[in-house]
Amino acid sequence: MLKTLEPQDFDVELQSNREPFVVAFLKKNERFRNQSQALDEVSRHYDGKIRCYLYDTDYLDTAMDRFMVKGTPTFLLFSEGKEVDRLIGESDQETLDEFIGNFMLSR
Repeated sequence: MLKTLEPQDFDVELQSNREPFVVAFLKKNERFRNQSQALDEVSRHYDGKIRCYLYDTDYLDTAMDRFMVKGTPTFLLFSEGKEVDRLIGESDQETLDEFIGNFMLSR
């Protein structure tokens, strides 16, 4: 199940240097449900290997400025405290799985 990250939780997660994680920047619009469901399915597939989060929509604009995200949906992949990749645009489960899978293969 996806969890929602607020700014302070995000910073703790970033500094923890545990397993890699994906953060989805999604606005609550007509695409939100499909995008969050696709990410939820992928998070179940990679359970224990990578964590997946939704960035809290109340703080989304500030976070988008911080990470130079120009639009939603955008998915940021972090490892060892740094952004290592990003996926921009609407994505289905297969695309998200490929995005994360490529990273996992490169480790």
